[in-house]
Amino acid sequence: MLVRIEPQDVEMGMFVHAFEGSWFDHPFWRSNFRIETSEQLERIRNSGIEGLMIDPERGIAPSDGRQPSKGEASPHRKLSRSWGRPRPTVSAARSTRVFAQPDPEDRAAPRPRRGYVGECRRAKRTIDRTRQAVTDMFEGARLGRAVEVKRMVKLASAIGASIERDAKALINLVRLKEKDEYTYLHSVAVCALMINFARHLELDPQEVEDLGVAGLLHDVGKVAVSDAILNKPGVLSKGEMQSVRTHPVAGHRLLANSAGAPDLALELCLRHHEKIDGSGYPGGLKGDELSLAARMGAICDVYDAVTSNRPYKRAWTPCEALTEMKKWKGHFDSALLDRFADSVGIYAVGTLVRLSTGELGVVVGSAGEASEDVVVRAFFDCDALAEIEPVDRAVAPSAEHPRIVGRDSPSFWRFPDWDALRHRVLAAKVAPEDGEG
Repeated sequence: MLVRIEPQDVEMGMFVHAFEGSWFDHPFWRSNFRIETSEQLERIRNSGIEGLMIDPERGIAPSDGRQPSKGEASPHRKLSRSWGRPRPTVSAARSTRVFAQPDPEDRAAPRPRRGYVGECRRAKRTIDRTRQAVTDMFEGARLGRAVEVKRMVKLASAIGASIERDAKALINLVRLKEKDEYTYLHSVAVCALMINFARHLELDPQEVEDLGVAGLLHDVGKVAVSDAILNKPGVLSKGEMQSVRTHPVAGHRLLANSAGAPDLALELCLRHHEKIDGSGYPGGLKGDELSLAARMGAICDVYDAVTSNRPYKRAWTPCEALTEMKKWKGHFDSALLDRFADSVGIYAVGTLVRLSTGELGVVVGSAGEASEDVVVRAFFDCDALAEIEPVDRAVAPSAEHPRIVGRDSPSFWRFPDWDALRHRVLAAKVAPEDGEG
C-alpha cells in the first residue's frame, strides 16, 4: 500500500513510488528509487511538486505513522492522464474482454531474479514462439483470414513477463535479427519496446498490455505490399513508395474486422508513421492531434528499424540510433524520445549522465560484442565537486556497478558553458578504465 506525503516530509531511506503531476516538474529523471543521499532530499524538498507517493514496504514509513488512505488515487492513472494527449477510448464491449494468460513458465509470479545470461536463454524461447505466431498471422492475413487476436495477447503477456524479469535481455536479443527475418521479428521487437516504454511511463497495466499487443499487430498491413518491394535493396520508386504508404490503412481495416483487437492496436496500426510536424502519413496529423500511443509507436518503430540490418543499409548501434533520431527535428516528440532513451538505458552521444560510481560523465559511444554497452567518459566527481582526469567506463546491460543512474542537468551543476565543456570532454584523449572500480 502506498502513502502520500508532502515534499517537506520526505526522509532518508524512504522509497519513492511516484511523484504527483506532470513528470516535467519532477526533480529526477525517474521515480521508483530509494532516497539515499542528502542531495536527493534537498532536490525533492526544493522542487515544485505538490506531493509524492512512497512505498513503506520497500523503505521506511513516515515518522508520524500515517497509514494509506483508501481514497488515494492511483499514481499510474494520474501519470497516464498528465500527458494531456487525445487517447483512444476503450469501448464497453472491449473493456470487458478476458485476456489470455501466458504459459506457466512465462507468468510474472514472484521468483528469484535470474542473471542476464539466463534470461537471454529464456527470452530466446519466447522470441522463437512469437516469431512463428507473427509469421502465421501474416500468412493467414494474405489468405484473407482475420487476425487471431487472442493468440497475440497471450504472446504479448509472455514478452511482458520477460521484460519484467530483465528488460535488456529480450530487447537486445531481438535487435540482432537477420535481414530475412526483419518483417516478422520487427513486430516482436516493437512489442517489447512498447511494453518496456509503457512500464517506464507507469501507464496502467491494461494499457501496457494493450500497447504490447498493438506492437505485435502494428505492421500487419504490410501483407498488402509485395515482398519484392519490402525487401528491395535499393531506393524505392515513387510508385513503390506509394504502395508502402498504404500499409497503415490496410492494417487498420484488417484489425477492424478482427474480433477483440484493442482500440490502442487500431490506433497504433494507423498512426505509427505520423510525425509531430505533420509531415507523416496517412493523415498528416501533428502536435496534439497525435495520441500518446501514436507518439510512442513512432519512436519504437523507427528505433528498431534503424538498429536492424536491412537489405539496403547496415544496422546502427543503439547509441548511433538515438544520436541521429534526436537530430530529426519535427519527427518525434522530443520529450518522449528522452523518456524512451531512459527506458532502454541507451543515450545519445553528448548526453550528461550520472554513474553509480559518484561521477558525472558524457556518453561517447557504445562497445561490446553487439554494441550493447554504453561508453561513458567520466570527468567530474560529484562528492568532491571537482573535475577529474577523464576515464572511459563501459556500462554493460543489467550491470549493477558501474551503472547509469540517469541523465543529469548541466544547469543543476552550474557548469558555466556546458557546450564548451562537453566538447572538451568529447575531444579528450583517454585510456579505457582498468576494470578496478
